Amino acid sequence: MLQKRIIPCLTIDNDRLIHVKKFDLNCQRYIGDPVNALRIYNEYEVDELIILDITCSKDNRNINFNYLEKIAAEAFFPLSYGGGINNVKDAEKIINIGFEKIVLNSILHHNIDIVNDCKKSIGAQSITISLDVKSINSKFFLFDHIRQEILNIDIEKFIENLIEIGIGEIILTYVDNDGTMGGINEEVVSYFSKLINVPLIYKGGAKDKSEISKVLNTKAQAFCSSTIFIMKKINGGIVLNYPSVDLKEDLCRSV
Repeated sequence: MLQKRIIPCLTIDNDRLIHVKKFDLNCQRYIGDPVNALRIYNEYEVDELIILDITCSKDNRNINFNYLEKIAAEAFFPLSYGGGINNVKDAEKIINIGFEKIVLNSILHHNIDIVNDCKKSIGAQSITISLDVKSINSKFFLFDHIRQEILNIDIEKFIENLIEIGIGEIILTYVDNDGTMGGINEEVVSYFSKLINVPLIYKGGAKDKSEISKVLNTKAQAFCSSTIFIMKKINGGIVLNYPSVDLKEDLCRSV
């Protein structure tokens, strides 16, 4: 059985660490310097960390590889990066800089072949797929964070195609709750756990650390958050944190 993981996520905008709710950039909050955050997480001995530049593709910016190299040099734990990856050369460069995995999201909706191309180059184990999900009338839909709209595609078939190509894992973000600290959606975890036979990482809405165990006691293999490890309450003070070793063992203990 794969070891359960607890993963902080740093959401960045043009090299700035920010916090947003429900993917709404109009209510973004500046948190600080991502490199300083990494140094703090080194002290906490985190399992791994995901960095997502949520405006790189939207703004059609080039990836700042020099900055990513600076980040990789600071981290004492495995790193994943997503944002603005448009081709295999981007993916290879990120891995060569020192990141363990790439994260692919919006490009999948117009070039799903990039997954197979990257698989041939860097291996399936280095590919994480990020899926953003919303619910309408008890049905789940993929959400395009760049165009801020629901995608009219069969979500089950889309996932099936990705798994057939070969990927390492999937991050599932529940957009309706993300960044709100309003509570996780266990129905989302349950529904997608049945569709996904690769490691599933859930992200979205956790109100406190007690909800980590709710996620990890499902079929989900990992819990991810960009909020509860940065602030103790919504709109509260900035306090980077992570479970102690003992608490982490308790939270990761499966039922």
